[in-house]
Amino acid sequence: MKRTSQQRDAQLAEAKRLLDMGLQTADVAATLQRDYGISRATAYRDCESADLERFAEDGSIDADSVPGVSFEDRDALMRMTRQLLITAFKAGNVQDYARLVREYERLARMGGLSQIT
Repeated sequence: MKRTSQQRDAQLAEAKRLLDMGLQTADVAATLQRDYGISRATAYRDCESADLERFAEDGSIDADSVPGVSFEDRDALMRMTRQLLITAFKAGNVQDYARLVREYERLARMGGLSQIT
Protein backbone atom coordinates (compact mmCIF):
# COMPACT_ATOMS: atom_id res chain seq x y z
CA MET A 1 0.00 0.00 0.00
CA LYS A 2 1.41 3.36 -1.00
CA ARG A 3 1.78 6.17 1.48
CA THR A 4 0.04 9.45 0.97
CA SER A 5 2.22 12.52 0.58
CA GLN A 6 1.00 13.69 3.97
CA GLN A 7 2.15 10.45 5.61
CA ARG A 8 5.52 10.69 3.88
CA ASP A 9 5.95 14.32 4.96
CA ALA A 10 5.12 13.44 8.56
CA GLN A 11 7.60 10.57 8.52
CA LEU A 12 10.33 12.76 6.99
CA ALA A 13 9.70 15.40 9.64
CA GLU A 14 10.07 12.76 12.35
CA ALA A 15 13.27 11.48 10.75
CA LYS A 16 14.70 15.01 10.58
CA ARG A 17 13.81 15.62 14.22
CA LEU A 18 15.52 12.42 15.34
CA LEU A 19 18.58 13.05 13.17
CA ASP A 20 18.81 16.59 14.58
CA MET A 21 19.01 15.01 18.03
CA GLY A 22 22.19 13.28 16.87
CA LEU A 23 20.82 9.75 16.65
CA GLN A 24 22.41 7.29 14.28
CA THR A 25 20.71 6.53 10.98
CA ALA A 26 20.18 2.88 11.92
CA ASP A 27 18.35 3.87 15.10
CA VAL A 28 16.20 6.40 13.26
CA ALA A 29 15.34 3.87 10.56
CA ALA A 30 14.39 1.25 13.16
CA THR A 31 12.18 3.80 14.92
CA LEU A 32 10.44 4.73 11.67
CA GLN A 33 9.87 1.06 10.87
CA ARG A 34 8.38 0.39 14.29
CA ASP A 35 6.27 3.55 14.56
CA TYR A 36 4.92 3.75 11.01
CA GLY A 37 5.00 0.13 9.84
CA ILE A 38 7.13 0.86 6.79
CA SER A 39 9.74 -1.43 5.26
CA ARG A 40 13.39 -1.26 6.19
CA ALA A 41 14.35 -0.01 2.73
CA THR A 42 11.72 2.74 2.88
CA ALA A 43 12.90 3.76 6.35
CA TYR A 44 16.49 4.11 5.15
CA ARG A 45 15.38 6.05 2.05
CA ASP A 46 13.40 8.37 4.32
CA CYS A 47 16.46 8.86 6.54
CA GLU A 48 18.60 9.70 3.53
CA SER A 49 16.00 12.15 2.19
CA ALA A 50 15.60 13.74 5.62
CA ASP A 51 19.36 14.11 5.97
CA LEU A 52 19.63 15.77 2.55
CA GLU A 53 16.79 18.15 3.44
CA ARG A 54 18.48 19.01 6.74
CA PHE A 55 21.72 19.82 4.96
CA ALA A 56 19.91 21.91 2.33
CA GLU A 57 18.16 23.91 5.06
CA ASP A 58 21.32 24.67 7.02
CA GLY A 59 24.71 23.38 5.92
CA SER A 60 26.27 24.35 9.24
CA ILE A 61 24.38 21.62 11.12
CA ASP A 62 26.95 19.27 12.55
CA ALA A 63 25.39 16.94 15.08
CA ASP A 64 27.41 14.21 16.72
CA SER A 65 26.54 10.81 15.30
CA VAL A 66 26.21 9.48 18.84
CA PRO A 67 24.76 11.82 21.42
CA GLY A 68 26.80 12.25 24.57
CA VAL A 69 25.24 10.43 27.49
CA SER A 70 25.92 11.82 30.90
CA PHE A 71 25.83 9.74 34.04
CA GLU A 72 22.69 11.60 35.15
CA ASP A 73 20.87 10.38 32.02
CA ARG A 74 21.93 6.77 32.46
CA ASP A 75 19.15 5.59 34.79
CA ALA A 76 16.39 7.13 32.69
CA LEU A 77 17.90 5.66 29.52
CA MET A 78 18.15 2.24 31.14
CA ARG A 79 14.45 2.32 32.10
CA MET A 80 13.52 3.44 28.59
CA THR A 81 15.70 0.74 27.03
CA ARG A 82 14.10 -1.93 29.22
CA GLN A 83 10.67 -0.87 27.97
CA LEU A 84 11.87 -0.99 24.36
CA LEU A 85 13.36 -4.45 25.03
CA ILE A 86 9.97 -5.69 26.18
CA THR A 87 8.27 -4.23 23.12
CA ALA A 88 10.83 -5.76 20.73
CA PHE A 89 10.56 -9.13 22.47
CA LYS A 90 6.76 -9.16 22.33
CA ALA A 91 6.84 -8.19 18.65
CA GLY A 92 9.39 -10.90 17.87
CA ASN A 93 11.78 -8.31 16.46
CA VAL A 94 15.09 -10.12 16.95
CA GLN A 95 17.24 -7.45 15.30
CA ASP A 96 15.98 -4.61 17.50
CA TYR A 97 16.08 -6.85 20.56
CA ALA A 98 19.74 -7.73 20.02
CA ARG A 99 20.67 -4.08 19.42
CA LEU A 100 18.83 -2.97 22.54
CA VAL A 101 20.52 -5.62 24.67
CA ARG A 102 23.91 -4.27 23.54
CA GLU A 103 22.84 -0.71 24.35
CA TYR A 104 21.53 -1.76 27.74
CA GLU A 105 24.82 -3.49 28.53
CA ARG A 106 26.75 -0.39 27.45
CA LEU A 107 24.63 1.78 29.75
CA ALA A 108 25.13 -0.67 32.61
CA ARG A 109 28.90 -0.51 32.17
CA MET A 110 28.75 3.30 32.35
CA GLY A 111 27.66 3.02 35.95
CA GLY A 112 30.25 0.42 36.82
CA LEU A 113 27.76 -2.44 36.88
CA SER A 114 29.39 -5.71 35.91
CA GLN A 115 26.14 -7.62 35.41
CA ILE A 116 22.75 -6.71 34.05
CA THR A 117 20.24 -6.52 36.87
